[in-house]
Amino acid sequence: MSEFQLHEGQGFIYVGEYFHKFGKEVPSEKKIGKTDSLLSIPQIDDYAFSLDFTAADIYLVDDYEKMYEAVIALLANDQLAEDWYEDTDGDLKDRVARFMAAFGYTEIADVDGDGIPDYLDDIIG
Repeated sequence: MSEFQLHEGQGFIYVGEYFHKFGKEVPSEKKIGKTDSLLSIPQIDDYAFSLDFTAADIYLVDDYEKMYEAVIALLANDQLAEDWYEDTDGDLKDRVARFMAAFGYTEIADVDGDGIPDYLDDIIG
């Protein structure tokens, strides 16, 4: 088995969000998703539009179905529709990160491309 193949039951939990290419205000809701393939995580980067979507936080977990159910149960009061959640306080990503950390999971992504996993950005700077 290649080191890049997932073990049975492993998968990814992600928190997606909108961003504006020119720094304007965007909707605050977040998408919580699950997948067993990084390639199936939705990414919108259309040069014709200034509003895009990215999966900012991605976690590799051992039982992604079970962890997904746990995360959405934690966020049930914030659910808007299907897998979209209200984030009026701006702390939804932090709540998910703390929940995942309690189970020993950290982000695997470096969305901003600075060479530092995003979960360490605030710590390292």
